[in-house]
Amino acid sequence: MTEKRIQVLPLRTRAAMLARLLAVQGSWNYEILMGTGIGFCTEPALRLLPGGVQGTAYRDALARQVQYFNSHPYLAAIAVGALARAELDGESPAHIERFRTALCGPLGSVGDRLVWAGWLPLCSVLSLVAFALGAAPATTLLIFLGLYNVGHLGLR
Repeated sequence: MTEKRIQVLPLRTRAAMLARLLAVQGSWNYEILMGTGIGFCTEPALRLLPGGVQGTAYRDALARQVQYFNSHPYLAAIAVGALARAELDGESPAHIERFRTALCGPLGSVGDRLVWAGWLPLCSVLSLVAFALGAAPATTLLIFLGLYNVGHLGLR
């Protein structure tokens, strides 16, 4: 007998994962970097595994998700969603581990180039242009924060 595959995560689960993504760096450390944060973010989806939170599938999957992981924090949602889907689809632990490893480099590189070398300087320049054209310092700050957070939250 095959188990029913969860096609779409419930809205409440997705909302919990999104809220947790805002704190993905909260447990960053030099040993496993963002691993604990990734585990924290995938945990609401892992509750849907057979056996629930008391099951061995849940405990094994959560143990896999809190291992070493590094990427750009704004693009971590891509990894969290893909890893949660792999766990819910019942992929083999070896496949999930290879997939995690494969996600680290590209998400870190693209995120760093997109945000730190592109979006942040663009928002800074636009804010400085507004200041040079006579905007008040508080207005300049609001322009910067507004622009930056539109891009930042859009990526998450």
